Amino acid sequence: MGSKEGCSLKRVLKRTLGKARKTETDDPDRADTRISTGSPQVSAPAVLITKRPTTDPPIRDPTVLSEESKTERNPIGTIGEEITTSSDIEQAANCSITEPSTVSRWDQAYDQLKVDQPGLLLDYETLLSRVPIKAQSNTPSARGSVDNTGDIKNIIPANDPAARQEIMKSIIELGLKHVEDRKFRVTLLGHEISIQDELDRVGGAVEWAQDYVKDAIKDVPYAPAVMAGISLILPLLRSPANAEAANREGLTYVTSQMRYYVQMEPLLLPEYLKSGVNEDLSGRVIDLYKAVITFQVQSVLRFYRSRTKNYFRDVSNYDNWKDQLDQLKQQEAELDKQFKSALVGTGVNQLVKLTAEAKESRKTLSHILLNIQKQMQELVSIAQKNEKRLTDAEDRRRRESLHASDPEADKKRIQDEKGGLFEDSYRWVLDNEEFKKWRHSNCSQLLWIKGDPGKGKTMLMCGIIDELSEEVTDEGNLIYFFCQANNTRINNATAVLRGLIYMLVKKQPSLISHIHDSISEDDNSWFKLQDIFFGMLGDSTLKKTYLLIDALDECTTDLKRLLGLLVNKSSANSQIKWIVSSRDWQEIEKELDKITQTQYCLELHEEILSTAVESYIRHKVNELARRNGYKPDLQDTVQDYLMLNANGTFLWVALVCRGLTDVDHWDVKDHLEEFPAGLDELYMRMLSRVMALRRNSATICTSILGITTTVYRPITLSELMAYVDLPQEITDDMQSLKKLIGLCGSFLALREDTVTLIHQSAQDFLLKYASQHIAPNGLQEIHYSIFSKSLESVHANLKRDIYNLRDDTLSISEVKQPDPDPLASTWYACLFWVDHLIDYFRGKETSQELEGFPLINTFLCQDLLHWLEALSLSRRIAEGARSMLRLEGLLKTRTKDLQLIDRARDAYRFILYHNIMIENYPLQVYTSAIFFSPRNSTTRIQFESEELSSMNAKSMIGESWSACLQTLEGHSGSVFSVVFSHDSKLLASASEDQTVRLWDAASGACLQTLKGHSNWVKSVVFSHDSKLLASASDDETVKLWDAASGACLQTLEGHSHWVNSVVFSHDSKLLASASGDQTVKLWDAASGACLQTLEGHEDTVRSVVFSHDSKLLASASGDQTVKLWDAASGGCLQTLESHSKWVRSVVFSHDSKLLASASADQTVKLWDATSGACLRTLEDYSRLITNHNPDVLNLTYLANSLFSQVNPELLESQGFEISPDGTWITWNSVKLLKLPSILKISAAAVTFSTICVGFGSGQVLILTCDRY
Repeated sequence: MGSKEGCSLKRVLKRTLGKARKTETDDPDRADTRISTGSPQVSAPAVLITKRPTTDPPIRDPTVLSEESKTERNPIGTIGEEITTSSDIEQAANCSITEPSTVSRWDQAYDQLKVDQPGLLLDYETLLSRVPIKAQSNTPSARGSVDNTGDIKNIIPANDPAARQEIMKSIIELGLKHVEDRKFRVTLLGHEISIQDELDRVGGAVEWAQDYVKDAIKDVPYAPAVMAGISLILPLLRSPANAEAANREGLTYVTSQMRYYVQMEPLLLPEYLKSGVNEDLSGRVIDLYKAVITFQVQSVLRFYRSRTKNYFRDVSNYDNWKDQLDQLKQQEAELDKQFKSALVGTGVNQLVKLTAEAKESRKTLSHILLNIQKQMQELVSIAQKNEKRLTDAEDRRRRESLHASDPEADKKRIQDEKGGLFEDSYRWVLDNEEFKKWRHSNCSQLLWIKGDPGKGKTMLMCGIIDELSEEVTDEGNLIYFFCQANNTRINNATAVLRGLIYMLVKKQPSLISHIHDSISEDDNSWFKLQDIFFGMLGDSTLKKTYLLIDALDECTTDLKRLLGLLVNKSSANSQIKWIVSSRDWQEIEKELDKITQTQYCLELHEEILSTAVESYIRHKVNELARRNGYKPDLQDTVQDYLMLNANGTFLWVALVCRGLTDVDHWDVKDHLEEFPAGLDELYMRMLSRVMALRRNSATICTSILGITTTVYRPITLSELMAYVDLPQEITDDMQSLKKLIGLCGSFLALREDTVTLIHQSAQDFLLKYASQHIAPNGLQEIHYSIFSKSLESVHANLKRDIYNLRDDTLSISEVKQPDPDPLASTWYACLFWVDHLIDYFRGKETSQELEGFPLINTFLCQDLLHWLEALSLSRRIAEGARSMLRLEGLLKTRTKDLQLIDRARDAYRFILYHNIMIENYPLQVYTSAIFFSPRNSTTRIQFESEELSSMNAKSMIGESWSACLQTLEGHSGSVFSVVFSHDSKLLASASEDQTVRLWDAASGACLQTLKGHSNWVKSVVFSHDSKLLASASDDETVKLWDAASGACLQTLEGHSHWVNSVVFSHDSKLLASASGDQTVKLWDAASGACLQTLEGHEDTVRSVVFSHDSKLLASASGDQTVKLWDAASGGCLQTLESHSKWVRSVVFSHDSKLLASASADQTVKLWDATSGACLRTLEDYSRLITNHNPDVLNLTYLANSLFSQVNPELLESQGFEISPDGTWITWNSVKLLKLPSILKISAAAVTFSTICVGFGSGQVLILTCDRY
């Protein structure tokens, strides 16, 4: 191409782009948006066209879209490793390639194929069209993105061979230039690994083929249609798998023959041929070219079909490669014979030369491709080893992020606490009819084992687990969890999910792929874990799985959630069988009865357990006899007594035998009479023995019993020491404390320095029958005592940098817990002091104030930051925010001390604003968190230190906390819609990331992420009873969700374009949706049935709303009108016309008499909803202009990358700097202040002692330092 034509091509490109930009901005709603496909939107493809005669048929400019498709998007995906920079397209525009003067036989062959196989060639041209479009977009594709061939317009001219050739040549240039990328990529175990090309010979085949194609194009320019596809394949040959496929499927052969094929055409010139044979040979050449084009086109499409979201239409027919290749070779051989007989003179010599060159080319390419495979095998082997190390580390991180208890360890502990698992105590269940029905059923079933306390439910579950473990082996999963009410670690629904997920991953490691993010211990943990758990249960690779949960009645927090999960999932997968156990509680039975599939119930009572209990008695008495030297008659006496009084209760037997353990054999008969029948009676006898101790011992023991029944989890000896009033002489004597615990009868067990109640029934008894002894002043006084002593412990033991880290910038991941842990004795105090204070006030008159508020004031003025550091070190900072919010609420009702209330409120705002920073950098609570708090913050004033006083921040740090309570982060794309539930408890957001998120309106915690849409979610709305949620999406659907569980109830399909808006009627019975298909649809909210389709608008319907009496419906459209509809009949009552541009939104007044509409014409109009008359037009042409403080000068905008315009020498300078990741302000390259996560740097200017930082929020920080 000459320079004149090159300039013409560049002009065409510029003109085309201009049209594309104009089309893009026709609709301001779409002008600034991006398609959610991993790559930016290109509104219309740019066409590469050369100068052509005016008599040629006109080529339709694809930037001028038809009326039907002018609002359609054309997302551009990734095709191979395409060229995506403007410089590439410039080089393509300036390429110099010989101009054709006549129509080539390649063109004739191509045009005939378009008639013979139109679908095949259309797919091919659509694929090729992506290259100039993508190049012109000047935006790199996201690695791993998926092509969507269905959304690309074919830009290859249909009736202009010359123009087609030029576009094809440009595509070739772009494809060949990309071969210069010298990275090899292999995907292993789901991760892409890049291997630098240190061995040039490995890439030799690609470079050789690149030169080969260039020469073929330069010598004979008529074959670009097939060469264009080859140029796209070349970059892919760097993959060993692709190279092998190229050899196997013949692509290598045909590619190496291309120069041979293209040089055949010149041999048809008269000077090379005998007379009279030209026409026949010409036809045979065209047939061969058709076969070559067909084979290469199919090869290209086959290579790309695995990379596309929409398979090409005819790709299923492209698999018979050997037959096609054999047929092509046969045609080639026959044509070779014809040529040899028809050629004369130099033509024969030329053919021999071409044949030899083709043979050598095949040999060279095959050899180098085989070399690629050989060399890459070693590299892949190395990569696999590295990948395994990376995967192991990543899997370890994911498992640790669960923060889960190990149910296997809990099972061992429980069995040990209960004296071991006795086989005969559970084997009876294997012959039980209900159990056998459950075990041998082919469908998903749930077995509920229920019984009174002490009936052996937990040990029975342990035995069933052992029995099933022999059956499952490696062919399935055995997953279980044990709840315990007096242990907060395992007494809540969230802990159950953590444990089940932990075991599922441990038993079937591949399921770890469902864990993406760290699961923090906060309000939204349940919902994140539930999504993970549901994903695992729905995984197609899940093995046959047994799921067992023991003691549902001891799940004291969120039991209803756990029961709801059982109802929803116990029959969802026939591969899963469930067993749960609990006491016979009505609330549990009520929920489990909702399970639609068959469930079995095994009730444990004396009759069914008698044989097992008798075996257990014989086992325990034999142990006593061996230990204490019983003679046969004494052994029989003890055994008979136990069998007579056990009443089918394993726990009673265990407690009596424990009581006889240290009794001399000559006193056994006397002691037996002291053990009454019945569990409660036995507990009463144990209590009487405690009360019979000496006065001081009895007082301390009952105090310990009071504390252990009141605390929220088992307590360690060091923690208990802070709450028990011991005599001065044994205040710090741990051994004396252990002895006192031993005197508490058999109510308590001490294992590994942790004190626990022997059984949940023991706690029940003490609270019901012994409260006057263990809590003479009432349980509330114990709560107050624990609260006050907790704050005293916090004040006495906590300090700044308690782990002696000596580095304020260390992240929590770098912190190692010291041994011994200086926080060990205060963990309980830090976590639960507010809970005990609240429980102290529960039931008291609201007017009753507390004298102990000075303790809280001391805490807020002196210990707050130390406490937050401790919570951060324990990864429980969310507990701090929750505690301060609850404390503030309590103080508002219990004290008139406004200053104290303000301190608590300010502490809550402080934690809420800085929680991410403090959670990740424990010691930044003393520096950055204080520095970036408002000047009038009581927390800042109270704790601002000398190290911060010398730094002065201007223009950004406000005087008071802003009205913004919290920024809710989590979406990965633009948020299009947000709405409160009508009870104001929930908040829902709809996003470009194809999800809806549910948030707790009080705490800002993300409760659930609702996934299911396949495109942007544009609108979200709650029903007026706050039970349902509806979402509207660009995937042309509306989804209905259960607002409590997050379950997708229905998907409403029927629209043929984006759904822009959705709304419930005020009685929550109807749902209306507005769409880009110019219609409004009315749906039955209960059944999901489409009741009516309201037609009449002539453009996109952008908004829809019901009147408050649910009788009318109003819709706003891009056709500049508002329509009023009868909600019952669907009839159009009025068309309101007056706006001069799109109408974006419409809303009724609460009395349903007025209607307001908002338009792109910058007006709001008020209408009479009855008559349709326009009552008023509200106009405001003002624009908001934000002026920066005049002190802010010389900001440097950092485009694309944070430091892309910063002088590299500046990074080594002295004074203020910004860290490379943009999250720290540093001094002399040492981290100084951590920036709050809400602040994203967009610009910065730096001098030695002053730094000016601009943030994306519009805020500007000027920081000076006087000290340095």
